[in-house]
Amino acid sequence: MRGRKKTNTTRAAIVRGAAEVFSQREFHEVLTDDIAQRLGMGKGTIYRYFDSKEQLYLAAIADGVDRLHVAVTAVLQEDASLEQTIEVVARTMIHYFWRQRDFFVLMARLEPKLKASERADWQRRRSEVVTLVRRVLDRAVAQGEAGRVNTRLAVEALFGMIRGVCVYRADSDRPEELTRLVTALFLHGVKGAPAVSAERPRRLRALR
Repeated sequence: MRGRKKTNTTRAAIVRGAAEVFSQREFHEVLTDDIAQRLGMGKGTIYRYFDSKEQLYLAAIADGVDRLHVAVTAVLQEDASLEQTIEVVARTMIHYFWRQRDFFVLMARLEPKLKASERADWQRRRSEVVTLVRRVLDRAVAQGEAGRVNTRLAVEALFGMIRGVCVYRADSDRPEELTRLVTALFLHGVKGAPAVSAERPRRLRALR
């Protein structure tokens, strides 16, 4: 095994398999043995491609972000209304992060360890999405569909709201419910937002 040449196919299979395992459990609960068992290969094979579980998780996240980027970008290329665009962006991102609540904490811990080129690539992809959403907002402002606003900060506020509902959601919440909530709050605010769900007492569980 040691002399066998590494292949992109095997690396991609490891990354996708790891992503499936990571999406089902919290990061600290996943063992490399679990991933190896899911893939039907030895743990040593995984370590030939990745030095640690953290590095493998980061690779899985990068792969997922690539696919998320493609999905969101495709949506933003369509000539949809402001409300439709915001709703689809929120739905796409919420569904992606629904089973990966530890993503934000882990990225905060691992981002300083990224190489400069990796960090620059991450920021570039994020900036592309921000720019596309800003164009939709700028068009809405120009057409009088939205009030004059700093569209760059408005997009950051939208992403912050999406992050917030993903991190602090309750077990009884559902993706579609939170998609409607984010869309209504972003477009109308608390005072003018239409009813999106029945208010009920609950204890929110934040990331530990």
